[in-house]
Amino acid sequence: MRKVLFTLSLLVITYYGLQAQKTVQGTVVYSYVVSGEGSEMMASMLPDKMTITYGKNAIMTTMEGGMMASMLGRMIVNNGEGYIIQDDKETVYNMSEEDIANAEIPTASGLKKIEGESREIMGYTCEAYQVNMTQDGQEMSQVIWATKALKTPKIEGAAAANMNQTFAGLSGLDAFPMEVEIQMAAMPIKMILSVSELKLEKPDPGIFARPKDYKQKPFSELVNDVRN
Repeated sequence: MRKVLFTLSLLVITYYGLQAQKTVQGTVVYSYVVSGEGSEMMASMLPDKMTITYGKNAIMTTMEGGMMASMLGRMIVNNGEGYIIQDDKETVYNMSEEDIANAEIPTASGLKKIEGESREIMGYTCEAYQVNMTQDGQEMSQVIWATKALKTPKIEGAAAANMNQTFAGLSGLDAFPMEVEIQMAAMPIKMILSVSELKLEKPDPGIFARPKDYKQKPFSELVNDVRN
């Protein structure tokens, strides 16, 4: 279960390269809803909310509530470099090129628009897209409700380039995800992430920087701690 949660944390924090209209710089909050048989245990471990802050060539994700919030800290890609900052431990876990290359990132296939389906979310007209995500031979089905009125910033660098497949960061999807329905692999559980807050105000670039007085450790050390 801890491995599943850690993989999910990587799955939902890294979606880049969408092409649409207005580039988002600001803060987007996604709320979680989990349903299905056995969902109570997973819901207690998952966060209540996920906050994504977009800057210029930078993105930061934080979780609120649940086991994942305590396992992880501020997850950042900044000018091509990836790292996690745990403020309570005053530690930065840096991702090397090897960490990025070995990341257990699901692969995407079968992206298609669901014709005739649309809804309004937070005042934005959204259309539905379906995509399959495969990892370790297991497939997760996703329905993405996305608006063409917005797009995420294009994040450059190795830490972003190797994660283009995750969540809604799919080549060919020309819209910003406002709601994502994930049918878990080999589990009768569905997870829905919906935008509950959207603030298009440019953040202070300093929030993406590594604190200079924090300890520096390899990302692999955090992965081992989480999985054991």
